[in-house]
Amino acid sequence: MTQDKDDDFNSKLKYCTHCTIFPVYCTNISSNMQKHLKSWHKINVKISVSQVQATTLQQLEQLYLQAMLSDQIKAIDAQVFQKHLNQNTINEALISLIVVQNLSFQMIEWSEFHIFYQILNSKSVIFITTAHSQIRQKIIKAWQTHKNTVQKKLQSVLFSIHLFIDIWTSSNKLLLLAVTADFVDCIEEKHVKILLAFHTVKNHNEKKQFVVFFSVLQNYDIVKKLKTVVADNSDTKDIFCQEIEAHLLNK
Repeated sequence: MTQDKDDDFNSKLKYCTHCTIFPVYCTNISSNMQKHLKSWHKINVKISVSQVQATTLQQLEQLYLQAMLSDQIKAIDAQVFQKHLNQNTINEALISLIVVQNLSFQMIEWSEFHIFYQILNSKSVIFITTAHSQIRQKIIKAWQTHKNTVQKKLQSVLFSIHLFIDIWTSSNKLLLLAVTADFVDCIEEKHVKILLAFHTVKNHNEKKQFVVFFSVLQNYDIVKKLKTVVADNSDTKDIFCQEIEAHLLNK
């Protein structure tokens, strides 16, 4: 019985005729063979449309032409365009564009901006706000969502978390204090670095640095998983270290 099953399995295997080294690649899955041909032999296999798919597409084209002749095409197009729009996805992309590129909230009222996205999809007009006052609320909501995601990620860490504190100088000469976390993600099996805090500071005062650092410990509840703390850009670390030591001893 086992031999019969093995013979049946082997009979379904497809062998690559382009392989010149042993063992010759074989598989019973068409998509795997396509990937092999593309990666090893630089051959792109065009997938032909089945007879059923070809007939279906032909019927859809006929129905579309009938709708066009009966002036129903606008209603069909409107449904298709609107179906491809997702409010959450649009909000995420819009907030990302404004925050990452440091754009003015006023851009949401630019006529050029509205013309641009309506050219891409005329039905998107009802999905994008026209009041810049709503952008701040959307950014706060997006920040809270991402913060919750990071918090869950940190809570799921099985091993130690390492915090790094550094002060950078921005292009407009502002001092920016950043706190990052480094850890190993056991689920995705990779090293991860996450930005936990980003604040403007007036100077390198270490007590001010600890205030930001302490807020990170509170917000993300990672004291028990904390392994090391690395600080930089300070003349002396004594005050900062003393503040951390006093806090951890109280815990």
